[in-house]
Amino acid sequence: MTVWIKSLRLPICFLAGLLAIAGFKIADIPISWLSVAAVFFGMCATMLQNDWRDRYHDVRKGKTLALNCPRAFLALLLAFWAVACGLAITVGIENINTGTVLFFMILAGLVYSEVRRIPMAPVTLVVFTSGSPVLLPIAAGAGANKVWLLFLSTALIIFGREITKDIDDHQIDGGYKWTIPLAVGSKWAKVIAVVAIASGLAVAVKVSAAVLPAIILVIKRKPPSILPRRSGMNELAKTFLDLRPLLGPALRNRSEQESAEDCSGVITSLYELVMRVWRKAVVGLSPRGER
Repeated sequence: MTVWIKSLRLPICFLAGLLAIAGFKIADIPISWLSVAAVFFGMCATMLQNDWRDRYHDVRKGKTLALNCPRAFLALLLAFWAVACGLAITVGIENINTGTVLFFMILAGLVYSEVRRIPMAPVTLVVFTSGSPVLLPIAAGAGANKVWLLFLSTALIIFGREITKDIDDHQIDGGYKWTIPLAVGSKWAKVIAVVAIASGLAVAVKVSAAVLPAIILVIKRKPPSILPRRSGMNELAKTFLDLRPLLGPALRNRSEQESAEDCSGVITSLYELVMRVWRKAVVGLSPRGER
């Protein structure tokens, strides 16, 4: 049962739902819980769809559930797609614009595995699918205000995180899918990932400190492979450690309702996270860390 639950990647799906809620909160309009549910089930279906289409390739990663139990897995996949589509249609009856956004999110999840060899297509679809939940309030008629900033922040951080995942898989992805690490090399891919994540965090602070804890969870779930263990590590570590001055101007421009103590706590938490990643990377440089 545990392996079936893991196949849903529930933390990612819950995070997508929370992003939708954050979008409604920031837009200051009533939360459409049907839309949030559609986002959650759509994201679960997308995770299952990806595992189903990659079931032969994922054997090299040790993931065999979809291959060993094809009928049960396909039935679960179809059930989640049916629920997601049903919820999206229900939302669309109430608000056609919101239903359209949900439809395109579902479509992106369906075609992701089919465009894996097209340059930039896979990562673009992941960014779109992951960031779109925060745009639901705009589709529902709310003002854009900070919602677009939240979308930009989410898109940048997901973009960086997706690159780190592709770096981990670059040895088995060659010839199977197009990824940025395969296109530009792991070293430059790490640089792009660091810049994207740092930029996303800076934009997140412009939105609200309340958004940062959830976004930081996205980074915490990844191992420190984002930092190279050879010559480029010092430069990228410096980029991470320079986040304080990067975030400074954004913090000074925040709205008056957010206290200085809250800002300080956010910076401290972020700085501690960066230092933990740095220490783990330094351990990897030791003779024991090299294999």
